[in-house]
Amino acid sequence: MVDDSTIVYAGAEAGTQTELINPNEIAALAKKPNRKPQKDDERKYLWVIFASIAVLALFAVVIFAGVQIHNRRQQQLAQEHARCEGAMAALDKKAKQYEELRAGDGASAGTISDIQVADSGTVELLDEQLKAQTPAATSCDVPSVDQYDARIQQIRDHEEWYDAHMRSLQEAVDSVNDSKRLKEVEEATAALDDTLREAQTTLDLTRGQVADEATWSRLSELYDKAKQAEAAGDLDEITSIEQQIKSAISDVNASRDKKIADDERKAREEAQKKAQAEADRKKAESQSSKDNDGNANQDNKDNDRR
Repeated sequence: MVDDSTIVYAGAEAGTQTELINPNEIAALAKKPNRKPQKDDERKYLWVIFASIAVLALFAVVIFAGVQIHNRRQQQLAQEHARCEGAMAALDKKAKQYEELRAGDGASAGTISDIQVADSGTVELLDEQLKAQTPAATSCDVPSVDQYDARIQQIRDHEEWYDAHMRSLQEAVDSVNDSKRLKEVEEATAALDDTLREAQTTLDLTRGQVADEATWSRLSELYDKAKQAEAAGDLDEITSIEQQIKSAISDVNASRDKKIADDERKAREEAQKKAQAEADRKKAESQSSKDNDGNANQDNKDNDRR
């Protein structure tokens, strides 16, 4: 307890007073803790907390931004990879078509030699096309988005190569086949010309000299038809008509031989008939002569008796 008796009031003026500090109060105040340093510590702790929160928030923002950037990069990589795979699918399709052409019609035409075609240059050109080096294999395995553009452009270049060489290979194959067919037409036409000359000779020599006129007429019709086939350059028709003409020539010759044989037979029969008639005539004359001689002898005997 503070002893109020120790308090001294000073000042005689009315309405004012001065409080003198009691020594006990001073001692009590000395024993109380200093409040100001505690408040500074609290502020310091708050700043530390705020700074930590700010750092954590910044760290979280950085991580979030990094995740977003990574996700965006992965998304871009996925998109570019899908675009690259689409280009690769188109490239693989063209490469397959090219290989099928080269292994199919190309290889078949490649077996044709230069002596089988009208133009040997077509065979040489086809050989060059068949030996063309195809583009190196590629893929969509690239590590960055920036490299996808270059890889896709490479794929596009390969596609253009296959497009160009597929056209040139097909043209080379067609040229060889056309040249081979042209040579075959030339050879077939030459053979047909020989057959037509034989047919013309046969027609001239057998006109009216055949047993069956229908065979001669058929050969004449085929001759005219063969001339039309030659003008059209139709290999199949030329080959077919030549075989028909050869068969028709054989039929005409056989008909002529039959007529000759018939004529000879008829001639023999006629000669035999004439010979038989002559023999019968002579026999009749001989018999008549004998009869006359017998009658004469009988008359002479009768006269002698008289």
